[in-house]
Amino acid sequence: MKFYEIGRSMVEMLGVLAIIGVLSVGAIAGYSKAMFKYKSNKQAEQLSTIISAVSRYQNDLRLNDGSTDTFQLIPLLKKLHEIPEDMFVKNNESELRDVFNSKYLVYHHVTGYIGILSYLQNDDSSLEVCRNIYSVAKEFHADVSDVRIIITQNDNTGSQPSTRYGDKNCHSGRKCLRDMTVTETDELCRVCDGSKYCILYIMFGIIS
Repeated sequence: MKFYEIGRSMVEMLGVLAIIGVLSVGAIAGYSKAMFKYKSNKQAEQLSTIISAVSRYQNDLRLNDGSTDTFQLIPLLKKLHEIPEDMFVKNNESELRDVFNSKYLVYHHVTGYIGILSYLQNDDSSLEVCRNIYSVAKEFHADVSDVRIIITQNDNTGSQPSTRYGDKNCHSGRKCLRDMTVTETDELCRVCDGSKYCILYIMFGIIS
């Protein structure tokens, strides 16, 4: 084989390797995007199951014995087979984790309402998790009392920059959950950007 033919073969090989490299990068990016979409759909499905269960059982889940304690409802919902199995935290029957590892609590408060809490993580998934929570809660606007974000500071003080109300509480100029747009959802969720603690509440049973 002549020298220039060897050189041409090397250039062709390098060209093939470059093409393979470009295709590999594209495949990895496509896989990452597809995986994130899968996890987003899964998280919405997990939350929808919980909200649906609380909506159906909220009257039965309320304590009517004059108790002064907050009552964790996850163990009870588990016995009713209303919690996705893949959300349970090992050795902890009062805490759930979604596919993004965001923490959830479901409880009956001493004042009579039922709450679903989601602790948004300060990472790349928090915006999508927040969007899903509002989107799923919106489907239950007739049952949900309100949805709100509370940003907790390091000194344990908090603020509530947004609240969207369910049908029974949507009056007197309040912003209705059922009317939320995608743009409004993104604006609300972005208030959590950079915050250390951002908690999203879904409330049931509050008439105001």
